[in-house]
Amino acid sequence: MEEYDTLMSLIDGMASDFLFIDGSEIDMITAGKFLNNLEGLIKEADGRKIFQLKTVAGGVSSLLEKIVLDDIDDKEAGFNILEKGIALMQEIGESFKNTRGYEGNIENFMESIAALTGARILEEPVEASWEEPQPAEAIDEIQDDSLLRDFIVEGLEYIDEIEVNLLNLEQEPENLDCVNTIFRPFHSIKGVAGFLNLERISDLAHSLENLLDRVRNKELSVSSRLIDIILDGADALKALIVELKENMEGNPGDPLKIDLTALKKQIESVESDDSDTVEVKKLGEILVEDGAITEENLEQGLEAAEKLIPPKKIGEALISEGKVTPKQVSQALRKQTKQAADTAVIRVNITKLDDLIDMVGELVITQAMIRQNSFVLSNSDRKLGRDVSRLSSIISELQRTSTSLRMVSIKQTFQRMSRLVRDLSRDAGKKVGVVTEGEDTEIDKNMVEEIYNPLVHMVRNAVDHGIDSSEERLKAGKPEKGIIRLKAFHRGGNVVIEISDDGKGLDKDGILKKAVKKKLVDSSHELSDQNIYKLIFLPGFSTAAAITDISGRGVGMDVVKQAVEKLRGKIDIDSTMNKGSTFALSFPLTMAIINGMIVRVGSERYIIPLTAIRQLLRPEKKSYNIIIGTGETINVMGNLLSLIRMYNIFGIEPDHKNPWEAIVVVVEGENNSKCLLVDEILGEEEVVIKSLGESFKNKKGISGGAILGDGNIGLILDTEGLFELSEI
Repeated sequence: MEEYDTLMSLIDGMASDFLFIDGSEIDMITAGKFLNNLEGLIKEADGRKIFQLKTVAGGVSSLLEKIVLDDIDDKEAGFNILEKGIALMQEIGESFKNTRGYEGNIENFMESIAALTGARILEEPVEASWEEPQPAEAIDEIQDDSLLRDFIVEGLEYIDEIEVNLLNLEQEPENLDCVNTIFRPFHSIKGVAGFLNLERISDLAHSLENLLDRVRNKELSVSSRLIDIILDGADALKALIVELKENMEGNPGDPLKIDLTALKKQIESVESDDSDTVEVKKLGEILVEDGAITEENLEQGLEAAEKLIPPKKIGEALISEGKVTPKQVSQALRKQTKQAADTAVIRVNITKLDDLIDMVGELVITQAMIRQNSFVLSNSDRKLGRDVSRLSSIISELQRTSTSLRMVSIKQTFQRMSRLVRDLSRDAGKKVGVVTEGEDTEIDKNMVEEIYNPLVHMVRNAVDHGIDSSEERLKAGKPEKGIIRLKAFHRGGNVVIEISDDGKGLDKDGILKKAVKKKLVDSSHELSDQNIYKLIFLPGFSTAAAITDISGRGVGMDVVKQAVEKLRGKIDIDSTMNKGSTFALSFPLTMAIINGMIVRVGSERYIIPLTAIRQLLRPEKKSYNIIIGTGETINVMGNLLSLIRMYNIFGIEPDHKNPWEAIVVVVEGENNSKCLLVDEILGEEEVVIKSLGESFKNKKGISGGAILGDGNIGLILDTEGLFELSEI
C-alpha cells in the first residue's frame, strides 16, 4: 500500500547499503547515514503505531553505536545481529504493508542485542531540547578521536555546501530541490553529532533542520530574513565545530561569543511572510533578457494567453504565435530551474596525490627514454613501434588525469565572495549584486587557498568604497543597484582573476597629489596612469584622508600586493572616473599540464606555453630595425615589435646573434606582443609544471620547470616576466 512506501523505502535502502559493506568494519560516515535512516524509520514507525518496528529499529541503532565506538568485544557477532535486524525490519514492514499487522516474535532478537550490549530495549527516543549554552563539548567523552576528526572535516565541508546552496535558494526560492540540498547536510550534521554526544551542535542543526522542513512542507516562504537566520545558524555551527577542532588539537581559544538561546528564539520566531519573499524570475522575463523577444512581444503574448479558452501558459502562447521557438523556451525553462547536480566524491590526502603525480612524472620520463633508445629507433618491427606508441598514448592520458586531480574550479571561491558581498552590502546599506564569469576555470588547490585573503580584501574595498550609494548612482544616471563582476580565465600560461565594479573609479589626480604630499614620489617625474594607480599599493599610503579623497582604494592594498607577489603574481589596474575600476590579478600556474613549445638557446632548453605563442618566423634582414627610445625591433606584418635577446637575459652563449640567422618567436603578453630570439625550435610537448622551490620563487621570467623526455629539466617561461626584464 502507498502509505507504507516511505517506510519500506527507508528499510530497503538500508538493506541495499548493508550489502556493500566490506567485512565487519563500518566507518563513521556510513554509520552516520545508517543512524539518520534509523531515526527516520523510528519516527515513521511511531507515527503509524508500529511499535514492533520501532523497538527493533531502536535496538539496531543502539547496537550500531556500540560497534562503531568499540563498546562490544565480539564485533563479528554484532555485525551478524545487525544483518538479522535489517532483515527483521523488512519482514515487519512487509507484514504491515500487506496485512496491517505482525504476528511474529521480536523478543528473541531483542534478547540477542541485550546479551551482546548489556542493555535492554531502548526507551522511546527523546527529541533534542534547547538548554542554556554549555561549555565546549568534552572530547574525553568520545572514545575514538578518529571519529571526531572525520566529523570535523566532514562538518566543515557540509557548512561550505550549505552556504553555497543558500545563495542559490535566495535566487530560486520556490525550488524545492534546492531546499533539499540544504536540508540534507544539516540532517547529516545532526545525526553524526548526536551519535558523538555533541549536544550543542546536534541541537542547533536539529532546529535548523526543522525550519527547513517547514519550508519543504510549504508552511514557510523563503524570505531574506529566513536566509539570514539560516546563514547565522550555519555560522554558529561552523564556530562550534572549529572550537571543537581547536580543543582537540590542544589550542583552546577564548569562549565562543555566540548566544545560542537568542539564535534559537530567532529560529522559532520565523513566520510565513510573503512580503519579503525574493521574487523568482518569470519565464517571460528570462526570454526578454536572452533577447528572444521584446517587452512589447511579452505584453502582447500575455494578453493573448489570457484571452484563450482555456488560458495557455506564456511559453505555449508565444510558440503558437511564432514569437519564439520551442528550443528558446526550453532553454529559458532550464535557466529557471537550473541546479547544480550532486557529484559523488572521495576525499584523498593531498600528500598521496603529490606522490602519485611524482610517480607519473617518473613514468613519463621512462617512456620517453624508451622511445629515444637507439635500439627502438633503429628497430623495424612494426608491432614494437605500435606498442610503444600505444604506451605513450596511455601514459599521456594518465599524466593528464593524475595532474587534474590537484586542479579545482574557482566556483566555490567566487560563491564565497558572493556571500561576502551580500553581508557587506547589507551592513553598508547599499544595493550590490554579483556577476561571475569563468567559474569553471581550474587552478591548483593550494593556490585557491592562497588567493582567498587577497580577494576578500579587494571585494571588501569594492563594496565599502568603490560602489557609490544609491542616491549618488541615480544622480549619475546609473542603475540603483551596483554590480561587482568576478571573472577568471587562462591567458598566456597564467591564471587571471578580475574584480570589477561599476562604482566611482579611482581619482588619478587625487592619488598623485597624496603620494607627492607624503613624499612617496617625486613631482618632477611623469608617471603613466598605470604607475599612478599602483601607488595605492605603497605601504603607508592609506590614511583616513585617503579614504575620503581617493575612494578608499588604499585600504589594505599593500597587504594584497604582498600576498600576490608571494605567489609570483602581479596586479594591473584599469579605472575610469565615475564608471568603475577593474583589478586584474595574474598568477603563473604552479601545477598544471600545459602544451609547450620547446626551444633551444645555446646549450639550454626552455618551454614557452603554446597559449602565449602567436607566430614563429625567421625574419628577413630588412625587417630588423633599431629605433631610438624603443630599441631593437622586428617588423612583423607591418607592426614593429620589440626584440628580446634570450641569451642576454639568461647569460648564455648563443649559436646565432643576428635575428635573420636565428628564429623569432612572437609571444603575446597582457597588453602587447614581443619577439623572443632563439636558436632552434625542438618541437611541441605536453609537460607538467613543477615548482622550482624557494631558491627560484622570486625569479622573474620563469613560472616553473618540467622534466623533459631525456630526464633533463626545462624551464617554463613566463612571458610577462620576460617583458619586464627586457625593459629594465
